[in-house]
Amino acid sequence: MHIHGHNIKPEYQQAVMKVQHYINLNLTGDVSLVTLAGIANYSPFHFQKIFTDAISETPKQYVIRLRLERSAHYIKLFPDLAINEIASGCGFSSDSIFSRAFKNYYGISADKFRKLPHNKIQEVKKRRNRFPLGLEPWISPISDIQGKINTVKISSSPVVSTMYSFQIACIQTTLSHRENIPFAFKSIIQWAIPQNLITSSTKYFGIWLDIPYLTAPDKCRYLCGFEVSSDINPTRGIVIQTFNKGLYINYKMVGNINETLNSLIALNHNYIDSMGYSISEMICFEQFDESPATKPYDRINRSLLIPINIK
Repeated sequence: MHIHGHNIKPEYQQAVMKVQHYINLNLTGDVSLVTLAGIANYSPFHFQKIFTDAISETPKQYVIRLRLERSAHYIKLFPDLAINEIASGCGFSSDSIFSRAFKNYYGISADKFRKLPHNKIQEVKKRRNRFPLGLEPWISPISDIQGKINTVKISSSPVVSTMYSFQIACIQTTLSHRENIPFAFKSIIQWAIPQNLITSSTKYFGIWLDIPYLTAPDKCRYLCGFEVSSDINPTRGIVIQTFNKGLYINYKMVGNINETLNSLIALNHNYIDSMGYSISEMICFEQFDESPATKPYDRINRSLLIPINIK
């Protein structure tokens, strides 16, 4: 979990994780302080203090940031989608509120942002997010996107298949440190073993909710989990994420976090469009061949699955 404070009580951590999952699923819905405090089962005043201590953002700041970063990604990912539709779809109640918030956050209007070339977008990102100290060995800032589009090749040919719905028990972390992913997997496996939920055929998943393109790595949400049946009762901050039925483009790879990000950039710009598809959701699933709790991320064979639509 993304915890900035070092002395957050376990029950507070669980409450914040529960609220974060609710926000993930309801970003365009009712995410008022009163509603979020009710989910956490604390008074609004006490919940706001708990959340801010844990995340270093107030609940309102957290929600607005997620909405703005999602809108920025959608503006670049879906160039044919009207900006007012994106604003509404990301939870903004009016075009004027969105326009003011976007320009205040990024220092540029949404229309101008859409027209920015890839190499200029990083300048907008730097205005918002300084690269956190100590992350360089684990994840590098995404730069020279056009260069990656021109040179990065995916080692296995992407294929398209219909995937069916299933559920994943997971815990949320961020990309702030190389140990976050294995630590989160160890935590959820420790919860699962006494309930006999782990077997030799268990499928392990990582779920990207953000990409460190316009989101700082220490704020990128990443879910670590494994496939479960529908009748389990999650506790201790564990949440259930649904893998929706639909078309997915997928390919296999092994490599570090930077190689994964480069392959996703290449996939989006060099493969998906030419194959007659478009990305349908801003989410990516990684299915690991082995448990990331016991083997380093950059040495595990995995399949990357991205939901798509036929163009």
